[in-house]
Parts: sequence; C-alpha cells; structure tokens
Amino acid sequence: MRGRSNFSVSLGLLVLAFLACLSGCASGGLGLGEISDAPIALVYWDEADARKRADLMANLTGRPQDQNRLGVAHIDAVASLIGAGQEAPVSQQLARYPGRIVLLNARTLEKTRLEAAPPNARPLAWSEDRSRLLFNSDHLDGGIGQIYEYDFGTQEVRKLTHGPAYHLEGDYGLRGEVLVNWVSLREAQGKAGMDIRSESGAQLINLMEGQFPVAPGWSPTEDLIVYGQADESGGARDQSLILVREAKPGGDAQPLGRGRDAVFTPDGRWIVFSSQGPRGWRLQRMRPDGSARKALGQSVLSARSPAISPDGKHVAYVSNEGGFDRLYVRRMDGSGDRILLGEGSVAFPAW
Repeated sequence: MRGRSNFSVSLGLLVLAFLACLSGCASGGLGLGEISDAPIALVYWDEADARKRADLMANLTGRPQDQNRLGVAHIDAVASLIGAGQEAPVSQQLARYPGRIVLLNARTLEKTRLEAAPPNARPLAWSEDRSRLLFNSDHLDGGIGQIYEYDFGTQEVRKLTHGPAYHLEGDYGLRGEVLVNWVSLREAQGKAGMDIRSESGAQLINLMEGQFPVAPGWSPTEDLIVYGQADESGGARDQSLILVREAKPGGDAQPLGRGRDAVFTPDGRWIVFSSQGPRGWRLQRMRPDGSARKALGQSVLSARSPAISPDGKHVAYVSNEGGFDRLYVRRMDGSGDRILLGEGSVAFPAW
C-alpha cells in the first residue's frame, strides 16, 4: 500500500508539473505567474480592425503598416507622420479604424480599456507611483497632437500642453516634472525641440531646439535624458542614433551608438533599445555611457518598442509575426520569449 501511495503521489506531482509547464515550458519556462501584474498601457486594435488596417495600408502605399514610423526626425517626415504632409490622406483613412488605449495585466492577460483616453490616443509613460499616465491625443486643438495626463485617483484628465506646436511624446522627471518634445510647422523651415515643464504643464526649461528628439526618456535615478536622432539617409538599414544629455540647458549630447526606442531600466543602470541588424530588429542593452553593449538574449524574433516591467525583471516588446504587431515578453536575462497577445494588433507599450 505504501508503494502504491508513493506512486500516486509521484503521479500527482507529474500531473501538476505538466499543467504548470503548459503555461511556461513552451515559452522557455516563462510562466505568467512570475510576471509583474503592474498593467502595461498600449494601443490595441481587435483582430477585425487590425486586418482592415493592414489591408488598407497595403492598398494605399504598397507596403505593410509600420507602427514604428515615429523614428523619422526630419521636419518634413514628422509632418507626414502627424497628418500634415503629403501622406496625410493615409493617416486620415487609417483613422477610420482607431486604436484604443488598454491596460493589460500581463499575469492574467485581462485587458481593460482606458475610457478616459480618446480613440487614437497613445500612452507615453507612467508616473513613479503609477497613479498617473501620460498620453498623446489630437482630439482637441484642431487635430494638433498634445500631451495629457490621466489621474487614476481622481479619474481626471489634465491637458498639459497646448498648440500651435505639436507635442508628441514625453516622460516624467525625478521631481514630477514632465519632459516633452515638440515640433512647430508654422515657420517656413519648421522648428522642433524638447522642453521640461512643471507638473501643471508650464514651461520651465527649453532643453534643445533645432532637431526633433525621438522618444525622450528620463532616467529614474539621475538627471539624464536619453532620446533618438533618426536615420534620414533612406538606406536599407536603419542608422538612427541614441543620445544622452543632462537634464539642463547647455552642454552637448553624447551619441551612444545606433539604435532606437531606448528606455532606461528602473534602476537606471541599463538602457534597453532596438537595433536593426542583418536579420532584423533585435533587443540590446548598454550602460548609460554606451559601454557593455550586448544582445538581450539570442531570440530570432523581430523585437521593437521595448518596455521594462516596474520590478526590472521582464521586458515587453512588439514583434511583427504573420503581418501583425503582437505583444511579447522575455526575461531581462534574455530568456523565455512568450507571446502575451496573440490576437489583434498592438503598438507603443508603456510598462
């Protein structure tokens, strides 16, 4: 009887191990239970609208839709991106199928729509205590994109920037400031730059002017800003640069090397970014001074738009598999790729 009992216990343990493996082993052992339940804010299209958008883009331009086009830095290219240039009709037709900001619990895979954010809004950054979310929307100011803040405690939306300049991206600073980039199309040559603003949106410091700084982010541990300077060569391989600079006027930016979509880890020790190589887009990481650059894992998946979990243990990213941008996650040691959303299409995750 004791032998049979031991056999039953062993069989039970094997069954439990098998069930646990169903959620993790096929993904390099990455189980959902180990992932932070802090929500990922992202733009989401359901399966039907994702297919309609993909077909529309292919018909209008002859090329697949690329959610990562916010890599362009030339003023004319930015104008096309925000619907004020030659490709404005494309943007207007794609707006027929608007994405919505949803909050995804990566542990339970539950999606909750952020009703306070208008259609086609884009999440940008969480405050340190995760009580507020920055997002961009062009639903006011005559369609000129501006930056807003949603307060989860009061359920209020605050408008932080105003036209006539377009304010497209931003991040929170160490003391509650808000970092924003901007582009103005009123001048004959166009102008662009980056500002630091107070919590209420009042301008405090004009950091730079002349170029469009892509996806600016503020280190969570020091007054250091990382941003992109996009490739304007039109070559086959992306030559975009990642730069860092102090969060104060004056001084030169330091180029760290090629790449885009740069984000700091929560401890400020690393910058994670996307880099295009001969086999496509891959995640890499480096120190804030550009040293110790290396691949973040050996995955063969295309990987863009990294977003780091608040505990620093995982990185979510967008991979285009089968013609649609899906959301994946892997550990920060590079192991355990796992798809989080296998239906619909996503863009711009912020964790």
